[in-house]
Amino acid sequence: MHQTQRKSRIFVKAWSFPQYHCGAGEAQRWVTDIMEENQISALSEFILVIHELSMETQEAEDRSIYDKYLSQVAIILAKVVQGRPIGEDVATMEKLFGNTWLKDDAAYSTAYSAWDRFKDLLVKSIHGMTVNERLFSLGLLEEFDGATAKRDKSKLRSILAKCFLSEQNIQAIIKKELGKR
Repeated sequence: MHQTQRKSRIFVKAWSFPQYHCGAGEAQRWVTDIMEENQISALSEFILVIHELSMETQEAEDRSIYDKYLSQVAIILAKVVQGRPIGEDVATMEKLFGNTWLKDDAAYSTAYSAWDRFKDLLVKSIHGMTVNERLFSLGLLEEFDGATAKRDKSKLRSILAKCFLSEQNIQAIIKKELGKR
């Protein structure tokens, strides 16, 4: 049985019958492991999709863009495997997608769809976290504290957007943080 499937089943059992199997802390660690494995799998899938698109393209200009995608996702994958923060790296990849255009629109759509699957998993993994937990897990806490100290509203907005917060939440947090003295 695949390790992820085994952990999933154990988690369900642990959650249903914690007195017989394990504590909530151990069950939470299994959930975290499963989410990490899913993120690694989605990043691996993205790499393979980009590699295949790169090999199939007839557009020489697109190959350098594929190389940029692969270079950036390699950094993200390495950091996920090492358990290091990826907030800035995910934002850099989003900028890369926003500032590069493949000549083949269908290829761009395929590439971005594969990237979007990873982003969806990332958002799900931080969904129940507080803003501070998100800032910490994405490696943005020091940057946030610095922007707050400087009262830099645009920098705060940028940092909070990397935490996948709604515009309404971003505005409320900025108002609260900048209202402090």
